[in-house]
Amino acid sequence: KNYQARQDLHLNVDPNQLRQALLNVLLNGIEAMPQGGTLTISSLVTSTSYFIITIEDTGVGISREDLSQIFDPFFSKKDSGTGLGLSITETLIKNHKGIIQIKSQVGVGTVVEIELPC
Repeated sequence: KNYQARQDLHLNVDPNQLRQALLNVLLNGIEAMPQGGTLTISSLVTSTSYFIITIEDTGVGISREDLSQIFDPFFSKKDSGTGLGLSITETLIKNHKGIIQIKSQVGVGTVVEIELPC
């Protein structure tokens, strides 16, 4: 398909907060692939005027039990870190009237989808 860029949509965000949220997700993805892998970042604007950023890794994945806790403050399965990264990320996205969703499969990888209104 041939897509035409829309000039009339604007993303109203604090660039520093969005940068921090994306950095937290990207670092988690990189750390989930200690033997290397693929980190894919894509974006699109929906017909309902949402900007969607998708970050996908081919890392170790997150168990179903842990997935239900990943936004809880101080929850971490890492040897280092505070367990605040995803909690802060969720707060930053919600502050922008957005949604963050995470799907994961152990041994396959993780997909993080961030939806922000335009």
